[in-house]
Amino acid sequence: MLLCLVLAIAACTDEKNPAQQYGNTTVQTYRNVQKFEKKIDLQQAQKSLQEFNAANGRYPADLAELSHFSGLALESGQYDYNATSGSLTLKQ
Repeated sequence: MLLCLVLAIAACTDEKNPAQQYGNTTVQTYRNVQKFEKKIDLQQAQKSLQEFNAANGRYPADLAELSHFSGLALESGQYDYNATSGSLTLKQ
């Protein structure tokens, strides 16, 4: 009985376990999609910054002003924004 339990535990932690490999692949794919979405969101926000600047002759004072202008839902906790230069990057 104890041997069966040890073998079962070993099978669950084995990297060649198909269920474990599927789980790892699924998690990695999810993470990759999240990274891709963040890049796309950043590109859209940067484009909106340029449009705001072209329309107003300045950059928005903060991301809330940009959100109001563009309709994008921007979480300030995800970005580093410089209102003087219009620089917008993802926080690391």
